[in-house]
Amino acid sequence: MTDPVEILGHEPDPLHALAYLSTPTVPFSDGAVNDLLLASRTWNAMHAITGKLIVLEEDGKVVRFAQWIEGPRSELDTCIRRIVADDRHASIDVRRRGPVEARRFPDWDMAFAHADAASFEGQSGELTGTPR
Repeated sequence: MTDPVEILGHEPDPLHALAYLSTPTVPFSDGAVNDLLLASRTWNAMHAITGKLIVLEEDGKVVRFAQWIEGPRSELDTCIRRIVADDRHASIDVRRRGPVEARRFPDWDMAFAHADAASFEGQSGELTGTPR
């Protein structure tokens, strides 16, 4: 069977990814992180976005985020605009942005992991492709 998209002459939106680190500007309790994850997973599922979020916690507070997001370029661009506009974090340090051959997290609207100070550098470096 021929792909109906090919019949119409429309090429699918290329797959892109973004990896970044950021710093929260407001306190994030476990409940606030759960709310963030629920909202992200819901939005991502509707827009073909997948990825992973790692949070660094110190003294029970979230002090750093590392995130990898991936999806069709147009949807990812919309997602990035939402992230940049979110004033709950700042100092967004983009580590990678561009096309990718395949998804790293195809089964996760947003995978999630906690990290402590000893493991965050390694986990975030592996996630963003910039080991330290």
